[in-house]
Amino acid sequence: MDTCGLIAEYNPLHRGHQRQLSDLRDRIGKDAGIVICMSGPFCQQGVPALLDKGVRAELALRAGADLVLELPQTFATDSAERFAEGAIETLLATGVVRSLAYGTEYPDKIDTIKALGAFFAEESPEFRSKLKEELRTGLSYAEARSNAAARWIEDADTLLQSPNTILSIEYEKAFMRLLKDDIVLPTYALPLFNKEEWSSRNVRAIVEQRFDRECGLLLPENYWPLLNELLPILPSPSTAAVMRAAIEGRGLVTTYALARHTLLSPLLRDIDQLKTIRGMQGGLAERVVNVLADTTFDHVITSRYEKAPSELTSAQIIATRVFPTSRVRRALLSVALNIRSDDVALTEAKPHYIRVLGFTKRGQRLLSFMRHTSELPVITIASQFKNLVSDEAKRQAQLDLFAQSLWNALAGLSCNGEIQRIPISV
Repeated sequence: MDTCGLIAEYNPLHRGHQRQLSDLRDRIGKDAGIVICMSGPFCQQGVPALLDKGVRAELALRAGADLVLELPQTFATDSAERFAEGAIETLLATGVVRSLAYGTEYPDKIDTIKALGAFFAEESPEFRSKLKEELRTGLSYAEARSNAAARWIEDADTLLQSPNTILSIEYEKAFMRLLKDDIVLPTYALPLFNKEEWSSRNVRAIVEQRFDRECGLLLPENYWPLLNELLPILPSPSTAAVMRAAIEGRGLVTTYALARHTLLSPLLRDIDQLKTIRGMQGGLAERVVNVLADTTFDHVITSRYEKAPSELTSAQIIATRVFPTSRVRRALLSVALNIRSDDVALTEAKPHYIRVLGFTKRGQRLLSFMRHTSELPVITIASQFKNLVSDEAKRQAQLDLFAQSLWNALAGLSCNGEIQRIPISV
């Protein structure tokens, strides 16, 4: 069976994602399989998933996917490079994925995307020298990298300004590094449909603006306004899932709720301990401690209310040109998850298992093939984690379980719910 892999977060799944899956189906054929490698409870920009991963997996399956796998949490919340490496490694390890698809702001520039992937896969000494030169001017790493690459690759500076295309380049780079014996697998560059309106970030902003910040709930007078705002952006199943969780007051997590929890950590007041956390190096730990030293959470939030009502977190206060908001969020999330920079299993090791979140009938056939082709243990229920052998595998599983417990606690769900989770069948 021809099978295409796609990496996603679906936080939450909107109409653009729905059209993207439909477009991919048209390209690969109605009999081909689509395997999604999806983030779990927390996502790459350092934000929580709005909805539970099981709900998001079911939405993906109903939108056209066949098999949904979970990207281990350590990769899901790391840099674009490690996020891509973990996801590509997971898809290739299934033994059934024969091609890759990704969304990009520049689908007509797939040749340049591939060229940049190859360029970064084998960084030349000349490029590294130019990168250091750009960094000495005070630019952020992303800006310096973009400027340096533009010297060798035409349009590199343009493509490296767009978040989805940055990830696309990282996927191609990971492909170059991980494919064995000079194997070449085809890739499909998918367009982003109506990106300005159909955006997961917009959805989360809309939801959070409607929540009452004092009680952390959606009040009845906001039910209809929220519904009317979501309907043009989300497919009906996604709209129903968000509204159900919001009205019930459980099963949904906002960035505000995560920020309140994270700012309770004593690590944020201990500079020596904070420096050991993943992502807090290079002066960020000092920046965090200085900003938060004499302030309260409410002061941090209200001080930015007029400027950024949709994302009221301490990350925006801490962020600078050198420390972009997304990096700050990931570092703060590492505080909440206690991911330390010297924890090799979480910062350097490859994925050690494949966690299955859901499947269709076609996906179930793919899963039966994977029992024979997968290079990694296939996990369908959490109790199978105990069969993992290596310490690195156990550590990655431990983080996955802890992260889900934290998400469940913030969502008002049972912290032990992961033990009872079984794959969704559609």
